[in-house]
Amino acid sequence: MRGKARTNLPEQKAEPFDVRRLHPARKQSAVMSMFDSLEPGQAFSVILDFDPRRLKRQLESSFAGDFVWVCLEIGPPEWLIEIGKRKPAQ
Repeated sequence: MRGKARTNLPEQKAEPFDVRRLHPARKQSAVMSMFDSLEPGQAFSVILDFDPRRLKRQLESSFAGDFVWVCLEIGPPEWLIEIGKRKPAQ
């Protein structure tokens, strides 16, 4: 994985979460659960072995403007995505 671009969110979990090791039925829900546990301003990176368009649509429908999505590496066979939770506007 060679991605260098970042969301510029100040807090990010260090190592990408690799969902390739999970059962296919659990992959998307695991990412959604990780997003749900973020505090505003935090982000994480995830390695996916499936096309992330459906996951992004799910985030858009559930969290409309409250998330940041940066594709750091485009697959196939793997995608590296950085997902963050926006801080509320002040």
